[in-house]
Amino acid sequence: MDRRTASLAVAVGAGFCGTALLARARLVGDGAAQPGSLLISAAGAMLGLTTCWAQAFRQQHGDARVVIEKGGAMPAYIAARRGVIDLAAMTRPLTDAEDDASAHHYLVAKGQIGIVVNRASPILDLGRQQLQALLTGAAANWREVGGPDMPVQVVARGLGTSARQFAEEVLLAGGDFAPAASEYDRAADVVAAVGAHPGGIGAIALRGERLPPAVRLLAIDGVGATRSTALSGRYPFAHGFYLLLYGAADGMRGDFLRYARSTAGQAIVAELGLIPVR
Repeated sequence: MDRRTASLAVAVGAGFCGTALLARARLVGDGAAQPGSLLISAAGAMLGLTTCWAQAFRQQHGDARVVIEKGGAMPAYIAARRGVIDLAAMTRPLTDAEDDASAHHYLVAKGQIGIVVNRASPILDLGRQQLQALLTGAAANWREVGGPDMPVQVVARGLGTSARQFAEEVLLAGGDFAPAASEYDRAADVVAAVGAHPGGIGAIALRGERLPPAVRLLAIDGVGATRSTALSGRYPFAHGFYLLLYGAADGMRGDFLRYARSTAGQAIVAELGLIPVR
């Protein structure tokens, strides 16, 4: 199939892109991407950021047609390698097997997954193996990790959500949350449920928001979730957001990449509660 005749969704916007940008936009079906368009496949966790960049980019390039579709890391990598898309927006770097002389991936932002517990819990710090035992249900009582004699109540994002999939990949090395975990579609509901249950524990993407007083963040292996520990790599659940392209960073895709890494593009990163890298 010719890359310019693939049926994709044209993202004029998708969700909140900050007060300086359009507040909300729509997905419009399109049967054929036209010459001069930019084709991007974005991981679910990068869809909002990529769309906000696209909105601002189009304001600067009035004739630019930015086409965004949601896709996983492996399909996006394969599509970029085959020239089906211009850019892949990924939430992981390339593996050694994927990296070759023609592949270029650029760090454009960082994020963190925070572990929230009820404020009443005396646990301040967990090791990664302890955390995995709690979240998977292997440890069903807090006393198994040095806490009080109290059942663990795991709270997770809903099945099928990109946040759930991403948390399982990063926190649990591809494992599953406990079968008895309570599930919510919104991060705010995860936080509220943890705050309402003395034995609660949950995982959320940190976006710079102030957490309610009923919960607090745990340190992991003695390291708290802060901007500095994310940038230094010391916090174990900090992760990068990348733009990948094959070949030279030329034409519109080069312009988009440079915009994402520019002062203006990084301001959007910060406005969305992520961590700028430049």
